Amino acid sequence: MLKIALCDDNLDSIQLVKKLIESQLIEQNVNAEISIVTDDQEKIEELIKNKKIDILILDVEFKNNALNGIEFAKKLRKFNKEFYLIFLSAHQRFLYPALVTKIFDYLIKPVNIDTISDLVSRIKEEFSDDNSIFIKINKWYSIKSDEIIYMEKSINKTNIITTKGVVSCTKTLEKMQESLPKNFIRCHRSFIVNKNKIISIDKKKKQLYLGNDIYCPINDKFNI
Repeated sequence: MLKIALCDDNLDSIQLVKKLIESQLIEQNVNAEISIVTDDQEKIEELIKNKKIDILILDVEFKNNALNGIEFAKKLRKFNKEFYLIFLSAHQRFLYPALVTKIFDYLIKPVNIDTISDLVSRIKEEFSDDNSIFIKINKWYSIKSDEIIYMEKSINKTNIITTKGVVSCTKTLEKMQESLPKNFIRCHRSFIVNKNKIISIDKKKKQLYLGNDIYCPINDKFNI
């Protein structure tokens, strides 16, 4: 599920944006949620550093001695270049300075339902087309690819072992493999592993070590 954060020093005004986004996420059936609404830049910085946020909607003009939105975004980009950034501003004049922070959109306040509807539609299109970020499990549910450790064939289903637990789906392992990005490889007839999660290989025992006592079998032909 996509995690969205709203950061604005006027929490009253941002509530309308929150409501509009939530209504459109439901209407357009987007697998996403607003996980935090805050005026605290330190909270946002911690979440972005730990890659807990996929989309940040950030006000440009902060008061109370905080960094302005553009300077704050530049700081965030130093340690996380992957999150999607959307600026909110009452002024068009900050658009060009904002471009250096790699933005997905720049919204002019006050926003309306048409603006938010278009934004959510673009977000849905962007993430549904990029299977390097999200793996579609079924019509309604997707998993972030970097959370997947490995996949295991089971009777009439596939078990997906992630950093957050085990998810099962009715797709076969072969069907799952068709839509996976290149960092997922078949290591055994019943297993697909995320190469990025491999810590070590024990060819003697025919196992991959994936951390926290998690092991995955390999066949004789396996090679990274």
